[in-house]
Amino acid sequence: MTHKHKTTSIGIDVAKAHLDAYCMTDQSAMRFINDATGIAKLIKWALNKGKQPLIILEPSGGYERDLERAIQSRNDMLLAKVNAKYIRDFARAKGRLAKTDAIDAQVIAEYGLLMSPRVSIDISQQQRDLKDLVIRRRQVVKMHAEENNRLEKAKSSIAVESIQAMITMFKQEIKALDTAIRALIKSCDTLHQAYKMLQDMCGVGPITAYSLLADLPELGRIGNKSISSLIGVAPHNIDSGTMRGRRCIQGGRTHVRDALYLATLTATRYDGVIRDFYLSLIARGKKPKVALIACIRKMIIILNARMRDFYQIAG
Repeated sequence: MTHKHKTTSIGIDVAKAHLDAYCMTDQSAMRFINDATGIAKLIKWALNKGKQPLIILEPSGGYERDLERAIQSRNDMLLAKVNAKYIRDFARAKGRLAKTDAIDAQVIAEYGLLMSPRVSIDISQQQRDLKDLVIRRRQVVKMHAEENNRLEKAKSSIAVESIQAMITMFKQEIKALDTAIRALIKSCDTLHQAYKMLQDMCGVGPITAYSLLADLPELGRIGNKSISSLIGVAPHNIDSGTMRGRRCIQGGRTHVRDALYLATLTATRYDGVIRDFYLSLIARGKKPKVALIACIRKMIIILNARMRDFYQIAG
């Protein structure tokens, strides 16, 4: 689902130290410091450009989070986060080969005006905090796995002891983060009810449930085709003339897809809707991996419907 924006389009190129902004309405550009004061000035500048301006930006390794939160806390601005690959492809299609922060901001603004990107879903402060905790847990899990890999190759007893100490620390940190995540979810009734409801689906455990709540706030708020495309499990046609290519998936939110892959893999092994669907696909000659992707798509569509009904009841 896309939205046709009849509003001011402002592109923001985000860097660690500064924010380059470009407004399509009057073709003006400004640079702001990427801190609380600079963000406040940017918001004031953007609001002077038109009613409820649309701010478009790319994910920039977390440097955009403060700006994102500041915009989403307001009712007089819209926000759209766009995959950086789409922006690069758009720039190349327009013949924009030069690249500076100011040029990037202009290209992003043009993309917002012409391509009507999806407006980001407004989320609560608890969901923002949950996302931070889930991201941190993911980082610690990755470091834990890296230390385990190093342990297999270490020969020195001192190196082994050091690695084992780090592994123990990471295990404790993961446990502490799990406790903090559960406490945060329990502190918010809406999050807690949604968390329990998601786990009613066969294969969806606590980690998958809170990953969905943190990384996919659109769940239950957009259509089935859009949610499938958002996580990268919607098949894309590859046809030309009389040639009919194999359908494939691409893009999407990797962390969400990874969590759902494991959940679906579990669901295909136990009685339930997903297992029956998987077996029916295999019986029709589908390859196991193709069948599994189809099951992920079915699972997210079911969860999307359940969350939609949940939000309607919760008001």
